[in-house]
Amino acid sequence: MSSTLSLPPTASRAFTRLAADLKRIFGDRFVALVAYGSSASLGFAETVTADDLDACGSLTERWHHEGLNTPLLLTPDEFRRSLDAFPLEYQAIIDRHVLIGGRDPFTGCQIRTDDLRRACEAQARAHLLHLRQGWMEAGPHDHELAELVARSATPLRSLLSNVAQLHGAPADTDDELTAFAEREAGMPGTLVREVLALDGTTEPSRTAAGLMPQYLEAARGLWAFVDAWKSHVRT
Repeated sequence: MSSTLSLPPTASRAFTRLAADLKRIFGDRFVALVAYGSSASLGFAETVTADDLDACGSLTERWHHEGLNTPLLLTPDEFRRSLDAFPLEYQAIIDRHVLIGGRDPFTGCQIRTDDLRRACEAQARAHLLHLRQGWMEAGPHDHELAELVARSATPLRSLLSNVAQLHGAPADTDDELTAFAEREAGMPGTLVREVLALDGTTEPSRTAAGLMPQYLEAARGLWAFVDAWKSHVRT
């Protein structure tokens, strides 16, 4: 489900200047520049040479000064051939971007649902394994367990958002993510809500450590849910 990315005026002007720089460097080989965040962009050119990178390198300091990250550079063929390697990342860019200059580089690009499912399964598996490893490393120290739970909030939100998108039920807010996790994946809604609420907390209460047993079981269940998902769920 795509939605239009809204850029602040200052970012829009900076991206326009970046596109002009890339057009000047690549000439007729320039294909497009798309922004997929207020500072993140992806540039496309028919070829990318060492001389091109040197020319870009002389401008990165100015780009950074204007609040932009160094753009990613790809050829259209490289992008299409790596759709299966980075399905979640590329789907997010395709779904939410602004074409700054050039022609639409995503025409005809379609990410296979099975690739998305495998990427979500890997993300869910990694989340569970990270929690297990973190618990062992924390040992008897509740404050370290609490910090582990807090640090996991951002990855959990990303994981649930990807799974919801894959399942055909896009969720943007924490309330929507919590409802999806409870309804479809069988995760306790109160638990999900409490973990997500810890996002950005630098000194969480030690009571957060008490969430770990239930959290681990819920993470295991989420992995099993994605693993059992079949491609016919989403068309």
